[in-house]
Order: sequence, then structure tokens, then C-alpha cells
Amino acid sequence: MIRRRFPMDGMHPLMQMLLLTSLTLIFMFLFTMLAMFLVRPLFGITTIDIVLQNALTNTNGVAMNANQVNAIKLLQFMSSLGGFFVPAILFALLKFPGGDFLRLRRKFTPWLLPLAALVLAFAGPFISFTYLLNQQLDLPAFLDPIEKMIRDSADSNEKLTSLFLKMPTVADLFINLIVVAVIPAIAEELFFRGCVQQVMKEWLKNAHIAIWITAFIFSFIHFEFYGFVPRMLLGGLLGYLFYWSGNLWVPIIAHGFINGGQIVLAYLHEHGSIQFDIAGDDALPAYAIIICTFLLAGLLFLFRKVSDRRKFIF
Repeated sequence: MIRRRFPMDGMHPLMQMLLLTSLTLIFMFLFTMLAMFLVRPLFGITTIDIVLQNALTNTNGVAMNANQVNAIKLLQFMSSLGGFFVPAILFALLKFPGGDFLRLRRKFTPWLLPLAALVLAFAGPFISFTYLLNQQLDLPAFLDPIEKMIRDSADSNEKLTSLFLKMPTVADLFINLIVVAVIPAIAEELFFRGCVQQVMKEWLKNAHIAIWITAFIFSFIHFEFYGFVPRMLLGGLLGYLFYWSGNLWVPIIAHGFINGGQIVLAYLHEHGSIQFDIAGDDALPAYAIIICTFLLAGLLFLFRKVSDRRKFIF
């Protein structure tokens, strides 16, 4: 049986990437405009850009205003939908109409879900270690302007993150779990692993190169260069969880688990239930990093072994 021709049949992967990028720019703009329109009737805010500036210059002041904080979260929510979720869904519909291009309906062994969560959990100490190393980035003197720009961007992101992590009530915890954990995990995995990684694989004919190029793009697009290396490692791990399992729900749920775990830990610390501060820069003991890294290697081996029973070819 010969299937009908699809709109993207024969399209070079470079053109596919340009199409995906175009969809991202278009819907990012449209959803940002929609968010700027909605903040007025929902939160009584007429100029969201001034709120964002205040969030960077007077973070504690904005944190005391629930409407301003929720307006910024709405902007984040709409950014995830317009920047990643909608473009990925539309791209998949064009790429394989009525099919399962995003690999969301493939059967997989349920044991892979807790294994994937454990993989990311035990990767945490090593990734945190690379974060501390990445923080020591010191560019040559002639690149001082670029280093200052990177530092300013990092400071801005840190202030916005600290604003998001302030959760006075259980309702704030719930909103953060949706806006910061669940939606970004779904949207980013659909976009990066579901679309970018698969197109890169189609282009380069090498899954490993595709995974790491996608991880590079995944880290770069966050524009947090003092966290570039750890985020790229995280992207690589998520890429292999998808490649080995063959089902996109595996990295989606693992990504959501890590995001959600950080939110819950921040909430518990804020309310005095635990002393551990997820936003702190304290280095873990070397023995803890080494032990967790060995356990991570074992978990990756086990994950791949279980996955091999349902070998995934893409």
C-alpha cells in the first residue's frame, strides 16, 4: 500500500528547521501579544514591560504584589505555549499528518518512568558540580564587554528565578508546579526532543550527534551562559532517555519530575520544613558527587538494557 504524499515529504532538514524556527517566532510573538492583552483585565496591569523592569530593579517589591507576580507567570506560561508547544504540534501535523511523529503513542515498559526519574535525580550532584565550574567562566580582557553582558543576563535570570520561587501559599505552589514545572517540561520536550532531535537525526544520520547538537541548542536558547554546560548535559540525558525508550513521554515526565522537585524543595525551604536551599551555591561533598555519578552510570546501563527490549529506530 502506497501512502499519500505529505506536505513535508522531500523537504531538506535545513528547510524543516527553518520552518520550525519560523513557527516559533510567529507564535512566540502572537502569544506574547495575547499575554500583554490579558494582564490588564486579569491583573489590572497596563504595562507589563515596566513590571518586568521592576522585577529586576526591585525584586522584593514586586514579590509583595501578587498581581504583578502572577502577570509575569502568565507571560512565562504563554511564552512556553507560543514558543515551543504550538510550533511543535503544528510541525508534527505537517510532518506526519494523523501519525505519531512525536512518538507519544509508542508502547514502552512502565519501569522506564521511575528509572528515568532516578537517572535525572542521581545526575543532579554532578550537574551541580559542573554548574559551579561554569560559574567561574573568565573570558580574556578583550572580551570584557561580552562577559559583562553575560553576567548581567545571569543576574537578571537569577532575580526572576528568585521571584518565581517565592511561594507564600499552597496555591502559589500549585501555580508554580503548572507554570514552571509541567508546562515547560511538556512544551520543551515536544519541541527539542520531539522535533529538533528527530530532524537532526534525519539530517545527520547519527543519533548521538543529533542528541548533542539538540542539547547545545536547548541550552543556548535559555540564554543563561553561566549555566550553559550543566543545562547542555541535562539536555543530552533527556535526549538519550528519548532515544533509548522510543517514547517522548519518558523524557517529558522525567523533565517534569526534576522541575517539580526543585519547586517543592524551594517551597519546603521557604516554609522552614527543610534546611536544604535549592537556590544555594554550596558545593556537595566530593564523595557524594562520586557516589551519585557511579550510581548514575549504573542506572543509565539499566535504563538502556530495559529499553533494548523495545528497540527504537528513528
